[in-house]
Amino acid sequence: MDTIEINNCVNVSDIFNNKTWIHGKSTENIKITLFLITICTDQLRHSLHAINNLPEDIPVIVNIIMNISPTNAAYNEMRLRCTTDFFAQIDEDMELNVDALLLFYKYMNTTNNTFLHTFKLVDTVLGIGNPPVIDCLKLYDNRVMKKYPTYDDGKISISSVDQLWHKPIILAGYTVKDTHIVIGCHGKHRSNFDLFLRYCKITSSMIDTRIKTNSGHLCKLLRGLDTININKILGITKLHFNIFYKVDDYQLNNMINHINAYVPPANISMYKIINRTPLHNASEKFTTEKFIDTLNHPFCTDKEYILCIVAILCVTTGNYEYSFDKYPRNIFDYFDKLTNNTLDTMIYGEKTDSIKYIENKLCYV
Repeated sequence: MDTIEINNCVNVSDIFNNKTWIHGKSTENIKITLFLITICTDQLRHSLHAINNLPEDIPVIVNIIMNISPTNAAYNEMRLRCTTDFFAQIDEDMELNVDALLLFYKYMNTTNNTFLHTFKLVDTVLGIGNPPVIDCLKLYDNRVMKKYPTYDDGKISISSVDQLWHKPIILAGYTVKDTHIVIGCHGKHRSNFDLFLRYCKITSSMIDTRIKTNSGHLCKLLRGLDTININKILGITKLHFNIFYKVDDYQLNNMINHINAYVPPANISMYKIINRTPLHNASEKFTTEKFIDTLNHPFCTDKEYILCIVAILCVTTGNYEYSFDKYPRNIFDYFDKLTNNTLDTMIYGEKTDSIKYIENKLCYV
């Protein structure tokens, strides 16, 4: 412990995978490690800033888990690297409040048979309640977790790492304590790409038979589809998506059945879903003229809904994995440019004629 540097003002430019430091004034009696997990998006600097702002009278170890894929492997690194009794998972889209460490200590001293304490994070897009929160930040007891690797020892990509990781621990008799305490914020500085990935993850979890989902997962997706024009948007977006990958109507219809499933009215109200419209997949014959006509659609007004539909199409065509090196960035970039009316600047930043580009891609349809 004495060999680890004390640093209370770490810059983004200073960090790298497995960089470790102590936030605080002392190297003694440190019981918690904060694992900051990042793929180096712009949200990282905000999460790091929040750690720098934590009070210095409670020393903690901070360790960077950077650009490790899949996410399943990144999470497994926490238990492999941890040398303290407890560790907290801080994804780069999470920002801790200044009293977070006090709250950690309050609850970790009452663990009993508890292997995990969960805390709430304010999320104005995905959260519910007042303030809108999600159950997101986790404090683990490493004395238990060091015996339990993530699913398949972190070797494969899965959408819900936590659920499959926790299952055998719960079966062994350990418990989870949901504190209902707000300890920070989530996605406060997320980009459209970050939101798109969130929709991808939710969709992927819903169709993974290994993962148990509930109506809350579906409601988060329904928020992104909450418009009476959603079927028109689906049809137009599907035409554009076919530039990249031919949409399999059987797979899409299967996903639509999941989305159209019954949700209790109380949940619809709790998630403030106003215009729930059942999805349907219109299998119209493709024509170049019809496709070109879609360029006249005011995509910019429907951006959030289109990102949600594109996420669904990515998952149903097998173009999403919960691993940063396999994210469908090219597909997102195309629709991002489309919704910003900047099709002339195409996927890889080259200045090109958008119509010629599209016509060249029609061979995929």
